[in-house]
Amino acid sequence: MDINETVLYIVAAFALGFALYNMGCFIIKGKNTARTTGTIISLTSPNPSTAKARNSKWAQISYTVNGKSYTSENRVQVPMSSEVGGSISIRYDLDIPTKLYSFSLSRILIAVFIAGICIIAAIFKLI
Repeated sequence: MDINETVLYIVAAFALGFALYNMGCFIIKGKNTARTTGTIISLTSPNPSTAKARNSKWAQISYTVNGKSYTSENRVQVPMSSEVGGSISIRYDLDIPTKLYSFSLSRILIAVFIAGICIIAAIFKLI
């Protein structure tokens, strides 16, 4: 086994681990969450806002549940096109409504897809 195969297997292992962790969280905590629409009240980025590559936006959200207004105690990742005042669909904890979750079935599927591509590339020596 050469270094390229080893790297591909390591990437596949991390991607599968990420997918399994997120799937487990979704299964365990998913029944204790609900969806609503919130308003972005503040945004932060780890890099300057002018940096488009390798950057992300993280938002604090204000939302209403059963007639009571809440502000999230944690931030969730939002699309780079998001702006303060914009609406976004969120998932919150039923017991602690100020806690948001960012479960995503698409994130789980993408991680499994990446792991599969890495494993196929390693087995058939495509790299």
